[in-house]
Amino acid sequence: MQFSPLDDHADFAQLRRLRAAINGASLLVTEVDAQGVITYANPAAQYYFGYAPEECIGKPVLELTHPDDRDHLQQQVMEWLQRGLQTATSTHRITHRDGRTFYFLWSVTIHYNEQGLPVGFTSIGHDISPQERLQKELFESREMLYTVIDNLPLGVFWKDTASRFMGCNRRALQDAGLAHFADIIGKTDFELPWRDKAERYQYSDRVVMETGPKLNVEETFTRSDGTTIRIRVAKLPMRRNGEVIGVLGLYEDITELRQQEEGLRTFRLLVENAPDGIGIVDPDLQITYANPAFAAMLGHETIENLAWPDLVYPADRDLLASVVQQASQAGSARATIRYLHRDGALITAQIAVPALRDRKETLLGYAIINRDITEQLRFETMLRAGEQRQRALIKALPDMFFLLSRDGVFLDFKADSKDDLALPPEVFLNRRIDEVMPPELVALTKRHIEALLHTGRLQQFEYQLPIGHELRDYEARMTLSDDNVLVIVRDITEQRRAERERQMLAVQEQVIQAQQAVLRELSTPLLPIADGVVVMPLIGAIDTARAQQILETLLAGVSRYRAKFAIIDITGVKVVDTQVAGALIRAAQAVGLLGAQVVLTGISPEIAQTLVHIGVTMQGLVTRATLQEGVAYALHRRLVPQQVNGKGR
Repeated sequence: MQFSPLDDHADFAQLRRLRAAINGASLLVTEVDAQGVITYANPAAQYYFGYAPEECIGKPVLELTHPDDRDHLQQQVMEWLQRGLQTATSTHRITHRDGRTFYFLWSVTIHYNEQGLPVGFTSIGHDISPQERLQKELFESREMLYTVIDNLPLGVFWKDTASRFMGCNRRALQDAGLAHFADIIGKTDFELPWRDKAERYQYSDRVVMETGPKLNVEETFTRSDGTTIRIRVAKLPMRRNGEVIGVLGLYEDITELRQQEEGLRTFRLLVENAPDGIGIVDPDLQITYANPAFAAMLGHETIENLAWPDLVYPADRDLLASVVQQASQAGSARATIRYLHRDGALITAQIAVPALRDRKETLLGYAIINRDITEQLRFETMLRAGEQRQRALIKALPDMFFLLSRDGVFLDFKADSKDDLALPPEVFLNRRIDEVMPPELVALTKRHIEALLHTGRLQQFEYQLPIGHELRDYEARMTLSDDNVLVIVRDITEQRRAERERQMLAVQEQVIQAQQAVLRELSTPLLPIADGVVVMPLIGAIDTARAQQILETLLAGVSRYRAKFAIIDITGVKVVDTQVAGALIRAAQAVGLLGAQVVLTGISPEIAQTLVHIGVTMQGLVTRATLQEGVAYALHRRLVPQQVNGKGR
């Protein structure tokens, strides 16, 4: 094939037009020999390299390549040559003379000689710096978004329309028990720790994709470690170009929040039912909350919205102001303060006042915790008065008190006078009983201490101890006093002496009574003289007591001997008055009730005259002049019983 000069001219014109187009474009064109030295650069080199095209000639192309990309470019060229490529593409940066960096996409043509050896490279570069900057910004934005999502306190996940996981944040990944994000992609809820609820979760996904978002749904959630937490879930459909492509889910662990709420409910319940009066006031001391006990303590149904100082006894309001100031400065304060009850009574309370501040230490108000000690103070006053009375009583008691340890060491004592003690206090205090007391008393005391400690019951015993030149008697009562032994000792010497004297008097009384009994028997003798007949000879004066004795002895004898006749001989009685006559008549009547008859003998003329004079009649009595006649009568009547009326038969 032959070419005419006209054809050469046409090719040259075409080449010239192509070069003009390249030079006028924003493309960077370079030619490099086999050693990597620039042999040609188009005018764009001035803009991108900072050198005129002619200045670029002779420079190694690596000199104008960004330092971080040089090794990579060399490796790429070696691979191209090894593979024998004619063309190739590459992306690397170039460095401007002033230090600026440009990203370029290079189209490279590799020239070989007839032997197949590389002789040069023609490179056409397209500036992609704006795209790279945009891509970098997009990458950084995406990384920032991922960082934000990863560090959210929420679990975040997204699924496709088949409820397969397409991704999640680190919190959700940890809850699933997985180490890498790639491990969750493509999995379903049935393959994760919460598989027992997978069907419900997937049903929820479908409802959201079909109907729209579901927000603030609370449910339980099982994590990979087996723990169950309470979460609040929000799900939204994901759309692309108006088409639903999946579901986005977010969940928040509200376990601690619910526990706190439960704790607050419990705390409020405790406060509402606390026996102490609890309230809250604002910085101006206006009551914003008061539990029922606080209001009841002051006799009100409610005290909210009242000023705290108005409830305080006027004399204590300055104290209240200082308490509030101390709480504001130190964080809390305590005091005892008096309130005014609704009925005018004073209520004394121990108060604790902590200051309430927010995280910025701004004062929000004060809490008030009131403990009503009115009754306690009244009781303590009564106790003190009682204690004073007890002390006065103990001081007035003549008893001695000794406080011993359980092993018998004298710890303390009380005595009206040291003269009452067998030993001076400095000798026996803080010493054991076996060091200062007689052996017999030591043994007795130890035995009762052991019994007291074993049974806990009061022990009581008596002992004798020489005091001065006298042997004195003591009574000891032993009881527990906390961990010690209290011994109350009473000197009973005088009591025992009096008892001994009373015993002597009792013996004397017994002797006297025995003598009197003998005398009574002698003064009212009753003698059985025959079967059914008893005789009582009376001698001396008869008074009321002797008359009663006569009656008792006579009745007893009649009953004992089953007598039918009782002869009373008054020959030895010199005087008979109305009282004696009445006694004799009563005796006759009483004996008659027992079925016997009284025969009165020995009436002297003087006594007969006296009886007539005083008008006494002896109706119901049989009389005989002498005892012999009376006995004869009784014996005769015993043999021949008959009714006897009147007297003198």
